[in-house]
Amino acid sequence: MSTYSLVPGLLIVLFAVGSARAQGDLSPFRLRGYVKAMPGVQLDNDFSDPAGNGWLHNRLNFRWDISGSTDLMIEGRNRVLYNKMYAEFPDIKDIIGQDDGLVDMSWVWLSGDRWIGHSEIDRLYLSWRADSWRVRAGRQRINWGITLVSNPNDLFNTYSFFDFDYTERPGSDAIRVQHYLNGLSSIELAVSPARNNRDMVAAIKYAHNWQGYDIQAISGYFRDRLALGGGWAGNIGGAGFKGEATWFYDLEKQDDVDRGNMVAAIGLDYMFPKGTFTILEFLYNGGYGRYPDRAVLITEPLQPDNIMFSEYAITLSADRSFSPVISGGIAVMALPDIEAAFLMPRFGYSVMTDLDMEFVAQVFAGGKETIFEEAGSAWFVSLQYSF
Repeated sequence: MSTYSLVPGLLIVLFAVGSARAQGDLSPFRLRGYVKAMPGVQLDNDFSDPAGNGWLHNRLNFRWDISGSTDLMIEGRNRVLYNKMYAEFPDIKDIIGQDDGLVDMSWVWLSGDRWIGHSEIDRLYLSWRADSWRVRAGRQRINWGITLVSNPNDLFNTYSFFDFDYTERPGSDAIRVQHYLNGLSSIELAVSPARNNRDMVAAIKYAHNWQGYDIQAISGYFRDRLALGGGWAGNIGGAGFKGEATWFYDLEKQDDVDRGNMVAAIGLDYMFPKGTFTILEFLYNGGYGRYPDRAVLITEPLQPDNIMFSEYAITLSADRSFSPVISGGIAVMALPDIEAAFLMPRFGYSVMTDLDMEFVAQVFAGGKETIFEEAGSAWFVSLQYSF
């Protein structure tokens, strides 16, 4: 696809936005989204050898209220990415453009030495609801995770903690049926087929509220492995107390590999009186070392049975709104078994209604012979207009 072929599409989008806003809440069609520019600089491990990078990001979220019980959702993003690394590793365009869903809805339409143009649809589903039933079919996000950093219970839609620009997170091609048994309990069945049957995911979740705790149990098939797990969310002394774990077991024995492994996370979160929200979370990743290290990009999501680049991870984060227009925060992750660490400070400022500016830095350190070793640091300033 040429760059010029995007112009008619952009005109259609602008017309649709104007029409939707003109009709207001009376229209069954709604279009929302944003445009974000994020220039940045990449530094090596010694904070030297600066190189420019960045991207232009546009997201579109479309909803059609077909009837009082049926909706159609279509959401996606368009990106233009720039990084000198693309010239050194040309296969990255295939990684960025890869779509593991049943239907390929990801396109790399621009590929130069240092430029990549990419579009994808990450939500495309029909939703129906009636009384205590909810049904969705199509590409959607099925979020079964409970903890706030890593989600071992999230069999369908793992995400990368390091991909800070993808707040919507990935979706999967699936059919999901939810049934609310009463005010305290629900049962949910989800099936995500794949081009290869060994890669499909199918699971059932039962959720219940018991003495102020939301608890859940899951059981299913995850890519030729049995998955059994559960989690909880409650509070202790005013602090949120959350945890989840999943045990995976190979249905077929593999040579030189343990058939079973556990992945578990437990965390506390607390809101201080002056408005600082903090998170402390511990992760045990029993799948680390099970597979050869196939990761090329830190921001690419891993799998729930091997959810981190290390066996252990400890994360501490704090966020605060200093005023209605100024916010800031910092996240620190330690990966002790590979002697690596990650630091991400951020500062946000609301320039005006629908226009926001943010500074974000990502600093990777240590991790000899791991993906962290040569990652260095990246420093970004973003400007986002929402419509």
